[in-house]
Amino acid sequence: MKEGFTYLLVFLSLPVVLFLLRAVSDLPASILPPPEMVAELLWEERSSLLGHTLETLKIALLGYALANVVTLSLAISFLYFKRLENFVTPWTVVVKNIPYVTLASILIVTMGDTITPKLIIVVLVTFFPLLANLNKGLKATDPVLIDRMRTLNASRWQVFRKVRWPSALPYYMAAHEIAFTSSIVGAIVAEWFFSSKGLGFLIVQATTEYRADRLYAVTFIASMLSVFAYIAIRLIDQKLFKWKHRN
Repeated sequence: MKEGFTYLLVFLSLPVVLFLLRAVSDLPASILPPPEMVAELLWEERSSLLGHTLETLKIALLGYALANVVTLSLAISFLYFKRLENFVTPWTVVVKNIPYVTLASILIVTMGDTITPKLIIVVLVTFFPLLANLNKGLKATDPVLIDRMRTLNASRWQVFRKVRWPSALPYYMAAHEIAFTSSIVGAIVAEWFFSSKGLGFLIVQATTEYRADRLYAVTFIASMLSVFAYIAIRLIDQKLFKWKHRN
């Protein structure tokens, strides 16, 4: 609750910061718009902004869901097939470090303006921290607990469900704090390169039209989405690990 109140104060202070910047600078409204101009645009174009925001959210959530499917599949496979991990890990590192500008250009040429390349960008932006943390968590299980489960003739599934997964869950949730907010950024980046709708498209449009008020408004919305995503993960973490937060 206190954490959410802190973020609320930050958002409420943004107009004050913008007002102070205008007071100490000689920049015109076309470059540094006053807070009331941004607020007016947010209200007047609320329907259009909402539609573009929902489009970005759709791409972010779908891509994030796919990233989690890929993460869970690979992390569990790595746990039982060491050779697969040795083969796949270098490829994940290489793909992670490909510049997104280059990758986006390749996807535009091969797939065009469809939802598929946007989802691929979001998956690539988010899956690496998820995979790294979950893989580490699954392997950080206390070996004594595993030996005791095997002594009780527990199956692989029972060992995974009762020992390995509970041990890895804190690592996995920690990765979500980074990856979930990154899914919003990834969706906007994807829309930046190839899209006719979404917040990324609005940023490009506002830049080419020199609409600073719209640019600030979209930036504000994107920031709010990322912060809300982070708070949502924090709330889920608090529900799952009540004992940890109580201590």
